[in-house]
Amino acid sequence: MASATVNDAAKALKALHVPSSPVVFTNVWDVASLNTVLSLNANASDTNYDKPVKAVATASWAIAATEGLADEDLTWEANLAAITRVAPLVRAAGLPLSSDLQDGYGARINEVVTAAVRAGVSGANIEDSIPAAGFGKGIAGSLYPLDEQVRRLRGALKAAADAGCPDFVLNARCDVFCLDDDKATLDDETRLREAVARGKAFLEAGATTVFYWGGGRGGLSREGVQTLVRELDGRVAVLLSAYKGGPTVKELAELGVARISIGPTLFRVAMAAVARAAKGILVDAGGMPAI
Repeated sequence: MASATVNDAAKALKALHVPSSPVVFTNVWDVASLNTVLSLNANASDTNYDKPVKAVATASWAIAATEGLADEDLTWEANLAAITRVAPLVRAAGLPLSSDLQDGYGARINEVVTAAVRAGVSGANIEDSIPAAGFGKGIAGSLYPLDEQVRRLRGALKAAADAGCPDFVLNARCDVFCLDDDKATLDDETRLREAVARGKAFLEAGATTVFYWGGGRGGLSREGVQTLVRELDGRVAVLLSAYKGGPTVKELAELGVARISIGPTLFRVAMAAVARAAKGILVDAGGMPAI
């Protein structure tokens, strides 16, 4: 049985989700990345500014990359192993942990959420896309049917409650904006209509926020985010790169969202830095870069 502190952390995490004053996650993938992010709090001066890290989230894409895998090939066992390594450190830092549980690993969703809570997780992303299907089969072929996904999310929340976390923070991800473009059957209006319908249903099922993974591929726009915020009373989560043009945290807050994530961005930035440093040493003979 999970300790009460997991649910205390869930309550704290839920309270951070405020429309127009969003919680911002710099997603981590291992102990090193976690400690680097947490150092921002350690270095903060109480007299100058608040500790900037309010909560921690994992990124399954980055965890998979450390295993040499594509995101869709990451097993639950490997994901849980990574979560288990960071969870005690997040708890020791006095912060809540939200984890990327992908689609809940199909029929294992209740088992997965139970294990996550027992590991110290107080919230999670759970997406409505079917990993094996990919994004090229339209709404009917690439996403779980709405009624089925609602049942899955309700079951996941019950599993969390049964494991000792009734206030589990579900960030229900909707992937309709990720689907491959097909102007004949999936235009922007259809995507947005489906996004609103799914979002309302996920919130009714108990989600804290609905996470729309959008941007260049699926065409989520600034106007689309405005519509989602209006239709869902601000209970909207997006990537920092929510749409083309590079919106800032301030801009997204002004649009009224409640949660912002960066997904695997830090991992990609870190790997690009490694590549530049290695090139300087091995190709340009410039020696070690300054740190």
